[in-house]
Amino acid sequence: MKKYLYACAISLSMLATAVSADFYAGLGYGVGLNGGSAYSNGHIGSFENSSVYSLSGGYVLPLPWFDVRGEVEYLHTRPDIKGQGARQLDAVMGSVSAVIPFIPVVDPYVGLGLGYGKFDHKFTSAWQYQMGMEYQFVTAPFAVGAEYRYLKLTETCGKHEDTSKFHSNILMLKLKYLF
Repeated sequence: MKKYLYACAISLSMLATAVSADFYAGLGYGVGLNGGSAYSNGHIGSFENSSVYSLSGGYVLPLPWFDVRGEVEYLHTRPDIKGQGARQLDAVMGSVSAVIPFIPVVDPYVGLGLGYGKFDHKFTSAWQYQMGMEYQFVTAPFAVGAEYRYLKLTETCGKHEDTSKFHSNILMLKLKYLF
């Protein structure tokens, strides 16, 4: 009987830990070191670096060995093409990250994401991988972090005679409010 009670107590404590999730909302600003090419009116150009903005929301689910973060994020960037003007990317990305909570002071994480957005007048899917670290303030419900991500669109985008292939290495600073 004692073994059964211990097993129930351990199961309930693990379930209580899994059910409690830390929700957050955040924003980010960074720079995209852009790559790829664009073809327009017989000219091939390359993308210049651009600012990247993000709005995010998600939760952190604590597990016994590491935390799992689920996040939905809106990304916006507008890279210029040498001699051809600018293209705009507006995307919604969903990502899952593994957070290592037992490293002192900061929480490093790695993650993968999929999304869908509009780039160069065409809707396209995208994927990303990301890694970074965060510091959560002890006295305030905020966290700050730095992140690297690689973002790639899965299709050639464009309309008529203008086409683009786009990918970006993004360095971003983030601020999160923890609920």
